[in-house]
Amino acid sequence: MIIKDITEDTLVKKYTNTYELSILIGVDSFDYMVLDGQQQVLALKTFGLQNETGSHLAAVEAAFQAEKFLHQPFRNIRVGFVSGRNTLLPQRLYDENENEAYLRQITELLPGEAARADALPVLSLYNVYAAALDEITLARRLFPGCRIFHITTALLEGLRHLAVQQERRSIFAHLKDGMLFVVLFEGKELLFANAFPYQAAKDFIYFILLVFQQFGLQPESQTLHLSGQLLPDSEIYREALRYIRNLEFVPAPAFFKFGPRISQEPHYLYFGLLSLSLCT
Repeated sequence: MIIKDITEDTLVKKYTNTYELSILIGVDSFDYMVLDGQQQVLALKTFGLQNETGSHLAAVEAAFQAEKFLHQPFRNIRVGFVSGRNTLLPQRLYDENENEAYLRQITELLPGEAARADALPVLSLYNVYAAALDEITLARRLFPGCRIFHITTALLEGLRHLAVQQERRSIFAHLKDGMLFVVLFEGKELLFANAFPYQAAKDFIYFILLVFQQFGLQPESQTLHLSGQLLPDSEIYREALRYIRNLEFVPAPAFFKFGPRISQEPHYLYFGLLSLSLCT
């Protein structure tokens, strides 16, 4: 099911080999964005996956097969996966041979899973996460030559550009496919990053206030920056406003450019895709 489909007139299909493609795959979603070499967003499309066969992989492949535009060659392709099972390691302590050991401290690897790691050199961190091997195989088959990232890697890349503009601690909450990603920066320094599953507004505010309490943040004065699957008239937003005085939706990082159609969209809704395009 197509949820959003926006294409600028400046997109030229025969020039896709000069464009960059970012794809974000979640439990219930398949989203993609196309940029040119000047960071101009040319196309944005979001799908709700139709999981009629009970197979997530089949639903992803069906979305790909129906979207003929994605069969074109692209200059760069990034694929991001949404999950909450990851841990961050300081670069100085990281050993690429110990990924499974790092993960076992927080979770069990399931059959058919492997431990992967993304480098975050600017933050001097590695993001180690559990990845389903069949999903990785599918991504590489559908998008040969693609680079694969975890959503937390993408969010940290995007949010650090916003955090350095703040004069004090800045806390961010991103919502995607039933997961709440909470990130706290103090200037350039990352203080906290974690993911929580949620089902209702009370779950959302519980986890947010838990982080506020842990770091001594004051709900009366600390701004909570929001992005992802959230609308101002939602129950989650109204519940958050009961406890936290200042709520703000995040802007897109300044170096992105938007045409007349995509400019009309709230950019915070697609912050995950924008951030994914920054991964290297």
